[in-house]
Amino acid sequence: MSEPIADQDDYIPDPVKEQQAKAVHFAVSIVRLLGVALVMLGLAIALDRLSPVPSPVGYVLIALGLVQMWAVPVWIIRKYIQARVAEEAIARAAGEKDAA
Repeated sequence: MSEPIADQDDYIPDPVKEQQAKAVHFAVSIVRLLGVALVMLGLAIALDRLSPVPSPVGYVLIALGLVQMWAVPVWIIRKYIQARVAEEAIARAAGEKDAA
């Protein structure tokens, strides 16, 4: 492996893109933490720790929490990457159009 990206001559950091990446990372972290909270609440309900709520509600919350921890972050990251690829393709097409 060669030198780190930051040390390469052709790497130019873009503060806007870095800020977007930080926002996506923060959103994914919050979504995962809320998923953990849903699973914990669902477990408490399923184990009859919160007696007025029926157990099937707990199982539903556990399932939703697991989906929120595993599937939703992947979806968010894929949408972010698709947007970045589309932005780069548009910029490349505009650069080729200007050069022609």
